[in-house]
Amino acid sequence: MKNMKDYGLATLLATLMLASLFGCANDRKPEKEVFKDTSPRQKHEEIWEDVEKRKDSLWAIICESTDEIEVERAEDMLYETVGLEAWYMLAEKDYEKYKNCVEEEFQHLVEALPDYKNLFLNEKEKWENYHDAVQAMISLEDHGSSGYLNIIGALDQSLDLWSASFHNLLLYKQNQKASFPHTKFTSQMIDDAYKAFFNAALEKWYNPYTADLEKGLEYQAVVSNERKMWDEWMGYRETVAKALPKDLSKIYNGCTNLTMRTKLHQLKNQNAGLGLMSDDVSDCLLPDSCSDKALLEYPGLNVVLEKHSEDLNWYPAFD
Repeated sequence: MKNMKDYGLATLLATLMLASLFGCANDRKPEKEVFKDTSPRQKHEEIWEDVEKRKDSLWAIICESTDEIEVERAEDMLYETVGLEAWYMLAEKDYEKYKNCVEEEFQHLVEALPDYKNLFLNEKEKWENYHDAVQAMISLEDHGSSGYLNIIGALDQSLDLWSASFHNLLLYKQNQKASFPHTKFTSQMIDDAYKAFFNAALEKWYNPYTADLEKGLEYQAVVSNERKMWDEWMGYRETVAKALPKDLSKIYNGCTNLTMRTKLHQLKNQNAGLGLMSDDVSDCLLPDSCSDKALLEYPGLNVVLEKHSEDLNWYPAFD
């Protein structure tokens, strides 16, 4: 879902899939709600209402206009709108599936370590506070028709962090091999990346709110709150680590390091690449598979894009 730059072909495929989704909707069992928060659709119902209004308006033109050019233009726009709606639905469905999968793993962890159940449940509340802060932050960004896809993408990133925070501990309890990064990621690295992200929020390339200083400052405020919730979550993990026996604490701290690596990657990409994007942005983003060395050397997307704008033939190289 993270790279949907081939939008023309994707729209055609998505339109076909929309029909499939509607056709099997009555056959699907409702998914179990596992979080305290409401679904993204409930929290962002106005986005779906705008899509419906747009479709109604275009249908009216198609049915009532006598201008062939206007009708043809409306038909093309309706085609794109229906395709985008399909992307919304598919992204939403994938998010719910991923969310339930991570929750199921978490329940397995609690069952495997019942003596530490309360610690883990308390930590989950810290992560949920962070998750809410992420949604508040991404909701202020203006990505046009891609906005809902960016919201889902940001929530997916939050789930990535939660999964990274305990997945390898569960594998350890199941006598399976756990994999950790060799590099030690520090709070200073996170702090530096947050500062760069915070400053980038007022740059014109990044957020349309920069045309309005007041809204730009409002965006910086929600970024600051997201940072606060992140720090509280990581701070509580120190408490959990001290309460665990030595062998579990070592694995748990390895999970923390992996979570910090994942967060650093997200921060340096500065919430770009979550929805529809241009080839230029896609080619300038840190890839998911980048090495620790490439991650540490990457200065942040705003810096990379500025260099690319000075020489359109230049793109970053990742080892």
